[in-house]
Amino acid sequence: MKRNKVFKFLASIKLAVILFVFFVVILASATYYESAYDTPTAQHLVYKSPLFAVFLAIFFVNIFCSTAIRYPWSKKQVGFVFTHLGILTLLAAAAFTMVAGVDGSMIIQEGQTSKRIMLNDPVFFVGRPSQRLEEVPAEFRWTPPSESRPQRVVLGEGVTAEVVEYLHHARRNTYYKEAAQGVPAVEMRIFNERVDQDQWLTAGKGDVQLGPARIRLLRANNEEHLKTLIQAGSSERGELQLLVAGEPLQVNVSELSPGKPLQVGDFTVTMRRYLPHAVAVKKQLISQSDLPINPCLDLRLADKQGNYQDWLLFARLPELNTRTESKGRALPAKVLYAFDAAGQDHVLSLIVDPAGKLWGKVDAKAATPVQLGKPQATGWMNLQFEVSKFLPKAVEVREFVSVEVEKGAEQNAPPPAIRLRLLGTKEAEPRWLERGDVVQVHADSGAELIIGYAYKSIELDFPLRLKDFQMDMDPGTNSPAAFKSEVEVEGQSYLIQMNEPLVKGGYKFFQSSYSEVPGQPTYSIFTVAKDPGIALKYLGSIMVVMGIAIMFVTRPYKVNVGRRGAPE
Repeated sequence: MKRNKVFKFLASIKLAVILFVFFVVILASATYYESAYDTPTAQHLVYKSPLFAVFLAIFFVNIFCSTAIRYPWSKKQVGFVFTHLGILTLLAAAAFTMVAGVDGSMIIQEGQTSKRIMLNDPVFFVGRPSQRLEEVPAEFRWTPPSESRPQRVVLGEGVTAEVVEYLHHARRNTYYKEAAQGVPAVEMRIFNERVDQDQWLTAGKGDVQLGPARIRLLRANNEEHLKTLIQAGSSERGELQLLVAGEPLQVNVSELSPGKPLQVGDFTVTMRRYLPHAVAVKKQLISQSDLPINPCLDLRLADKQGNYQDWLLFARLPELNTRTESKGRALPAKVLYAFDAAGQDHVLSLIVDPAGKLWGKVDAKAATPVQLGKPQATGWMNLQFEVSKFLPKAVEVREFVSVEVEKGAEQNAPPPAIRLRLLGTKEAEPRWLERGDVVQVHADSGAELIIGYAYKSIELDFPLRLKDFQMDMDPGTNSPAAFKSEVEVEGQSYLIQMNEPLVKGGYKFFQSSYSEVPGQPTYSIFTVAKDPGIALKYLGSIMVVMGIAIMFVTRPYKVNVGRRGAPE
């Protein structure tokens, strides 16, 4: 074996020097890509590339052969062997981490619990409703598709996604256009000396916060319902807003009697409890008083086939709306609860009557007709509103434009978006899907499919609950100095902050960022990593250090003797 030329070359110092030069080039390339672009680019083009895997394999072979060619080893070679075995262990650990390691993120809203880790691997989620969704890889960043060179991804059930455009950071522009079938939509402006904002509103999608006001678009079901909406005063218990199969409907909550179903379109709504001042006491939701401080509805939405959903709806805290129970198939409906306390809330309601006329109601005042293009006063802080466009029937149109993001700001950059055609379905026109979007389509085969564009995810063996997010400010400023999260795992509390990660179940949770929306609970963003090769890395490092120490002790430094008798 030692005389084999191939083996001798694989064990030679010549190959080691060549590999060392290649290693320097690889590191320089990775450093350039990371500084010029970002870490994922360096990983994709260098560290996670097939060529880098081949390089590591050849490096492993060179170290192994240079060790094996000296067998049987003498006592003086113990340090040499230890050092090389340590390097082999480190390379094996690196390969193990590359294959089985986890590097992802977890986003948890304050007060919520999660077990899902999102990986940086885009996928399509595909499947039938109420069944397990399959994951299909959907990475388009490195070879962007185009109309002339689309990329096709087979999704199953005879459906193929033909992707014709990919934007890595995409800003969404939403507007509405007139259609034969659709929901009412208005384009409006609210402004004063300091504020000037434009906004599209549609019926059935809840309130929009614009400055100090909440603005909504309602559609009266009939003339009697119109009278209750446009008259002076506030509804005694507020309005229940439903978006049923794309059709907006409203229900005056005062019309609901506990336990008595009310027919709304093809559904029945049954109010089980009305809690004007909802509070949680001993894990039970009760009303602490009769004052409408935190109005809550406990109701059931059911169809004619016996499928139903039970909801807890909060008027002032819609982010806490919770589906408590369901039976049968998912209902194509969204429910929201709106309640305005007289004298406490600034609310602008735009109301569409059955004849297609538009009314405007400010707070609890009587509604007045709205004229397009004519500013009307609200009475708050000199604010005025102006409706520039009113479409009695409209459909949403979403377009995306590419956004350039400064280096280091990728974490807060807008997500990717793709434009695609769904071949094998009844949808002929291309559509945009933003990361996180989910659509429901009907395949030509008759199957009803759910298709989503998102990150690949894995599930932890334990839930992580964000109890409290804390932020410290620089003295005298509003600039964050530090932020940390108090979390709960299996009944125990832990604090995660900069340089103090939580280690649990082989995973490390690092506090990396946060997301804050005014009036809503804060989201804490954790970087989650799992390195299954960490033990081998420690072992290999110890072996390398021990080997070098042994070589230093067993092979003392020698100086050659010259002809004049200098000491050796």
